[in-house]
Formats: sequence, C-alpha cells, structure tokens
Amino acid sequence: MIALAPSAENVPDLQPQRSTMNGVYYPSEETEAKSSQLLSNSIELASPASFSTIDKTDGISTNAMAALDTADLTITANGEATTNDHQSGIYTEDLLFHDQKLDSNDRKMAVDILKVIETYGVDYEKNGGSWKGLESFVPIVMEQVKRQEPIRMILPAFPFKSPNARDKVLGTMPDFGEELALSHLNGLCENIGTVYEPGADVYISSDGLVYNDILGVPDETVWDYGEALRQMAVDKGLHHVKFIRLFELLEHPWFKSKTPEDAKSYYLAHAGCLRRELMFVFGDPSFDPDEAIKTDNDTCLTYRGYIKFLTKDLAHQDATLNLSKRARQAQVSQIARQMIVRGKMFAAAIRANRKDYVRLSIHESAGERKLSVSLIPQGRGLLGFTPWHASVAIGLDGSYRTVHAEDVRETHDLVYRNGQPYYFREKSDIFDWAENGVSVKFEHLYPSGLIIRPADIDNVNPAPSIKDLPMAKVRKLSNIMSPIILRGFAETLEEELYVQAASDMGTILPWSFGIIQKVRDAGRADKMGNNVTSNEAMPMHFDGMFKFEENEDPETGEKKKVQRPPGYQFFTCPATAPKGSGYTLFASSRLFFRYLPLPWSSERLQKITWAMDNDGFWDAKLKNLPLTVTHPISGLPCLRWHQPWDSTKTKFSTCDVTIENDHPSLVKVIDRVLYDPRVCLYFEWEKGDLLVSDNTAMLHTRTGYKTNCDRELWRIHFD
Repeated sequence: MIALAPSAENVPDLQPQRSTMNGVYYPSEETEAKSSQLLSNSIELASPASFSTIDKTDGISTNAMAALDTADLTITANGEATTNDHQSGIYTEDLLFHDQKLDSNDRKMAVDILKVIETYGVDYEKNGGSWKGLESFVPIVMEQVKRQEPIRMILPAFPFKSPNARDKVLGTMPDFGEELALSHLNGLCENIGTVYEPGADVYISSDGLVYNDILGVPDETVWDYGEALRQMAVDKGLHHVKFIRLFELLEHPWFKSKTPEDAKSYYLAHAGCLRRELMFVFGDPSFDPDEAIKTDNDTCLTYRGYIKFLTKDLAHQDATLNLSKRARQAQVSQIARQMIVRGKMFAAAIRANRKDYVRLSIHESAGERKLSVSLIPQGRGLLGFTPWHASVAIGLDGSYRTVHAEDVRETHDLVYRNGQPYYFREKSDIFDWAENGVSVKFEHLYPSGLIIRPADIDNVNPAPSIKDLPMAKVRKLSNIMSPIILRGFAETLEEELYVQAASDMGTILPWSFGIIQKVRDAGRADKMGNNVTSNEAMPMHFDGMFKFEENEDPETGEKKKVQRPPGYQFFTCPATAPKGSGYTLFASSRLFFRYLPLPWSSERLQKITWAMDNDGFWDAKLKNLPLTVTHPISGLPCLRWHQPWDSTKTKFSTCDVTIENDHPSLVKVIDRVLYDPRVCLYFEWEKGDLLVSDNTAMLHTRTGYKTNCDRELWRIHFD
C-alpha cells in the first residue's frame, strides 16, 4: 500500500528565493529600444514594472478608485496635486491615461513572460520560430500580472506508465524520467521568475482516469503512479509543480481523509463515476473523430502519435496476441479514435474550468491553441518520448535520453534506486568501484552533476575513508558529468589526505599562498578586498582568469603571454552557510550550447573575441580573449567567460566586458543562458562534501550569504 503523498501545492516553501545574476532577485535592464534585426528571435529580459494594487472585482487599480472618490484633486503636468473641484473632469482624463499606461506596462510584462515560455517550445528550439498562439494568451497573463499573481500554466500529462514493461518502461512507478521531467517544468517556472517577481506555477492535470480503462490499466495503478509522482515533487523541492485531480477539474472537492488508505479507497470508489461524468457533461454527440483527423491539424498530429505508441503498448496484451497484423492495426486505430474522443472531452473540461491557464502540451501541434513542449529535451526541436512511454538512458557524454528499454539492454546497465529499477546507464568501468574495494551508489542530478555516496553504512560498516576512493575515476567522471560530489565519506577534512587525493587525480598547481586556498569571509569592505574571500555573490567565471604564462614561438622567438588556467577544481567543505544561502552554481558548456538561442551558434561563438576591464583587487585590462576553447578530452566547445559585474553588485572589484567583433547584445544572451535552470546547477553544500569540477567544461559562481557565518571551503587546483 502506497502512503498518501502530501499535496505539492500544500508544502511550505522551504527553498530560497531563486538567485539571479548577483545571487538575489533584482530587476534586469530594460531591453534596448533598437535591437538588431538579426537577434529578433533572442529574448531580452524586461525589468518588472511597478504595479498598483489591483481590485479583483473590476481590474481598476485601488489607487485610481480612491482618486475617483476625491473630486477636488487634480494632478498637474509636473505630477503635483492641486485642489480644484472644477477640475475633476481633467483629472479623470489624467487618470485614464495613467491606467492606460499601466495596461501598456502589464501587456509588455505579459509578452515578456510568454516569450520565456516560448523558449520551451519545440518549434522555437527547431528554428527559432515564434509561437503562433502567443498573442491569444496575452489577455490571460495580463490579468494575472495586474493582480501580481503567479502565472498559471496547465499540462495534461503523466497518466500512468505504459502497459508494456517488457519493451518500453521499467515498471508501473515513476522513475528517473519523471524526476527529470518535473525538474524541467519547475525550471520553466523559475525562469519566469527572473523576469516577473511573483513567478509561475505549472499544474499537471493527470489524464490517467480519462484513458486507463481503454488500455486495460487498473484504476489502482493510476492512483499509485499519481501519488508517487506527488511525493517525488515534494522530495525534490519542486515547489512550482502542482497537481489537479479529475475530481477538482469536474468541480468536486477532494476528499480530506485521515489516512492514506481512506484516500485511496475514496478515489477507487469514485473513479468510474468520474469517467462517466466527464463523458456526460463534456461529451459532444456531434463530434466525428474521423472528420476531425482529416480536417484539424492538431487532431491529426495527436492521432498519429497515438498510433505510434499504442502499437507497442498493446503488443503483449492477451487480446492482441492471436490477431493478424491487419486486425491488430484495426484495433489500434479504433482505440486511438476512442482516445481522441476522450481527449476532446478532457480538453473541454480544462477550457471550462481552467480557462485562465496557459496551455502546454506534450503532443505535436500547430501551436495556435497550446504550446508543444518536450519534457526531457534531447535533440533540438524534437519532442522525444515522454517518461511514461520510455526509460532514461544516461550516456558517457553526460546526456539524458528517453529510449525504449529493449533498445539499450545490451549496451547499458540497469541501475536501481531503493530497490526499484530507475534508469539505464551506458556501461563503463568508471562506475565499477567494487573493483577498488568500495561500494557506492550514484545519484545523477538535473541538469548535470553526480552525487556519489557509500552504499553500505551501518553500525558494522563505517563510511569509507577519502584515502580509499579511486580518485582517478573521479577525474574521468568530472570530464563528462561535472560537478562530481563525494558525500558521506570519512576523513575528508584531514588536510594531508585531502592533498594526497588531489595528487592522485593529477599535478597540483600551487598558488603564491600555497596549495590549499581556504575560502571564507575575511570581513573586509574596502575596494582592494578580494571578493573571493567575502560573503558577496560573485560573477560567473572560470578559475585562473588572471593566471598567465609566457610562451616563446619556436620559429620567431617572439614571447607572448597566454592564459594558463587550471584544468580542475577540488573542494572540501569544513562548514556551510545558513540553509538557503551560499549556493555554488555550476554552468555546463555542453548544455549552454544546447540552449543557446538562434541565430547564435557554437560555430559563430568560436570566431568571437572579447575584452574585460577590471579594477580593485583584480586590476587588469585583457583584450583579444577567445570566447570558446576546445575541451582537451571531449573535443567539445567550452565557453570562456567572466560576467560583467558593476558597483551595484559589489563593493570590491568591478568588471566591464566588451564583445570585440560581434553584436554587443551577446553579453546579455550569455549571462541569461548561463543562469538558466536547464544549464545551471544550484548546489547546496553539506559539511564534509568533496567536489571535483572540470574547470574547462564548467563555469561557476556562488550566491551571497550571511556575514559572520562559518561558511568555509578549501580549494586545490590541479591539472
């Protein structure tokens, strides 16, 4: 019996406010009035407008309502108020102008929000194309902006796992695929929060009860899957992901049970009734699915998708085993038509009872009434398999793909979590630590990163020591899956063992102050202080930005200074910041180029150089810096960047950045993509953590934290 998961929407928000470029929320710059036509498809982040409080009854600002009640108040041209009973008509004109201006600001904000949502669409990823239905959702989003409410999106999805657990999926319960998908949706909401302070929520309206009886899936399986999905959102802190039951969509209050067993019994007792009510209330007797498939593009695309997955879903069911190929095709076609009819009813219920939500879809569409999104993005512009129709395969390049289980069983290992088959991982001895005498378990992170923990710790088996770990394998893993976190191991704060572990991975690169830099708040506030040893948020950067060596050309003898940054960072954590602060952020170059918007591309960026001008502690003027370098092992392009950092963000060293040979708007594009949750991992430390990051493949920074706290990290560089 599955325990009832607490509703994700009722979980208290224990997460910190999403940090932006300087570690806290702040309004970004206004978009340039005349942006290059070449960059018209790239989003500019608009600054949140300042809004009056909105009266929910009619949308007129309460400031305006109060003024209407004061007939003798007049606003002059310079904004001052004068008393004149005879000027009320003039004031009313000024008031209307004021509200029109607010409407204009609200509309601009609504468009900016929808432009963020647009970037998650498959058409945008494919060719930078605009979302055809964007304008139709502007009035809906404007109303929420006026009231300063979170933007609401709805996604009919996550019904139940495919019945075909032999060829497609790993079982009936959510696994790593659902974990990635929920994290991706939560990241969409966090991205909206960077342009609109109230943020957004995405509501998953499960269609499990709409279709399960057609496919022979029990109601109990739908319940178990849905409850596990809710618990997953809670456990992962995905507080922007919320859920709507069919009960609520049909305007029935959900049963407040005292026990999980009571809730499940209530659900199962009413499941059939809900299906019948959906058909009775929202069924359209005149609807002809055959005609709709012929004449409506969205219906035709959905029907084709149904045919594709049903053929395999039903392959091993008893009812189809003895049928001829033609009979099976006819059966699949008939079931697909039934699903089209049910889907139309479900869509009608959503329109009737959730009409003020932005509509997302996991099916291909023309984009006029909804936005088609991929839940686990892979190839640009491809929807890919949904997690309930596939398994996840993790590649040795760090990628996550949705695949059918039958296609990877020979090339990948099946990995379990808590006794449940959870994902496939490409075979490699870098994951075999048993041969080194260490039993470990791996937790892959979204959007990148890997936590490695001891597998067997109890009163008899203590945690393995840092000196027992195969650090050469950790180095290899960091090339493809950075950052690599070693958590729960012993003696990680023993300096001698820490230095030895670094030496096991490569050649240690000492600085003038020694091998280990102990990073903590030094308490300085003067301009010449080092922001690294402060509690401030820091700009996104790579280590060794200012480390140069002199090279001599073997033919000409000319001497030239070149950047010589370290290849790797190696941290350990003696003390953490207060909960919800002092995060370290890691941005993946591989994912940066995956989500870099058109017309920008890795090929274009490889030709670009940039310059930076620093003052204060890091006083330096650098020119002709390559924007990308090639990774020495993977061969992939990697970004070399230092985020612009002005005096509004720091009391220490500031940094001006210039693009030398391309459009200056690239600066904002880079900074936006680097902090995108699809690219950037927000990592929260635990005492004793070891962490290795590839300093070529990754950029990093940190959020600010409370002064005078004990937060301390030790860092070693090595090649």
